[in-house]
Amino acid sequence: MTLGDYLLSLQSRAREPGIHDCVTHPSDWVVACGLGDPMAAWRGTYVTDAEAEDIIARAGGLVPLFDEGYASIGVPRRDGDPVEGDIGVLRVAGEEAGSIFTGRRWTFIGKRGIGFATVLPEAVAAVWAVGRP
Repeated sequence: MTLGDYLLSLQSRAREPGIHDCVTHPSDWVVACGLGDPMAAWRGTYVTDAEAEDIIARAGGLVPLFDEGYASIGVPRRDGDPVEGDIGVLRVAGEEAGSIFTGRRWTFIGKRGIGFATVLPEAVAAVWAVGRP
């Protein structure tokens, strides 16, 4: 599956905690790439935003949570610029979001579903090397 195909498949899906949110969105892409599930330890353990926020808080934030999940399937952080298909955590306006880099913009899951954004480099807290260099 290409990234474009994956993103097109999401165009009519609304955000749903634990099913289609800022953690499952990038994790589902990684699974579609044929890698393991970086969210395996948490999938099915929350159905509300409050429960998700509690899991993230116990991990110390979204970056440490992603570090643990992606390390569990052997996906390292990427040094340098992200490439198409990479996973990132964005920090914008005091909020964190798991995202996928399209090669030009980042995707994220908003209240009504998938969105795309161009952000300043300093808004990218961390990147995991899922895309090919």
